[in-house]
Amino acid sequence: MNNSACRVLEILELFADSPEPLTLTDITQKLGYPKTSVFDIINILCQHDFLRRADERAKTYVMGVRAYQVGMAYLQHTSLPSLAHPVLSDIRDRLGETCYLAIEENGMLVYLDKLESDAPIRASCRIGSRNHLYRTGLGKAILAAWTDDHVKAVCPGPYEIHTPNTIPDIETLLTVLAQTRVRGYATDLGEDSPYIRCVAAPVYDAAGHVHAAVSISMLDAAFTKEKEAAAAKEIIAAAQYLSRQMGYMGELYPR
Repeated sequence: MNNSACRVLEILELFADSPEPLTLTDITQKLGYPKTSVFDIINILCQHDFLRRADERAKTYVMGVRAYQVGMAYLQHTSLPSLAHPVLSDIRDRLGETCYLAIEENGMLVYLDKLESDAPIRASCRIGSRNHLYRTGLGKAILAAWTDDHVKAVCPGPYEIHTPNTIPDIETLLTVLAQTRVRGYATDLGEDSPYIRCVAAPVYDAAGHVHAAVSISMLDAAFTKEKEAAAAKEIIAAAQYLSRQMGYMGELYPR
């Protein structure tokens, strides 16, 4: 493997992860490379606009416009469904439960992908079908990432009651969403089907907007506290990973 190429990539990764400008000394101390080698690489990266001088007096550097252009090119060629499918497939195989990817469109939830478990009785819905945001874990994962005013505008009511557990009104929904933000993931406790339980988390894009979510669904009989905790851990990690791949670096529910 070419050592110079590896050093270039590691320096770019260091800048990508750093919230502050870096000096030549910072880079050599963090990566352990000779200062002369780092100096040459920094100059080349600056010449090609992957880095730029942030402060002439402090001799600090930050990411340059070319790095941004390359990153945007990646995002333009990145499809969330193609990214999410193998991630959800792995979760399905590990937990033996059905996983979903869905987006919000015109105030409704639209299912884009599903990875069904091999169980003879399992949670399922048709890809491309639509549902109300307030009646699903996926929908509530998205709603919890919005402001309360936005939620009120999109889900004003009246609400269609499907089961005894369906959220009945906007006041109850806002309370549930506040709990979701604290918990870190959304749940569906039989609000659309009395036999199905679900955990879900939002997926953000590079601009910090959320319109998608991923979930793990299971039968009510399998939804123990232990199973909920394990599923929540998996779906939060999946949502964080997919959000990173889409260019988002923040938390799922920023405080």
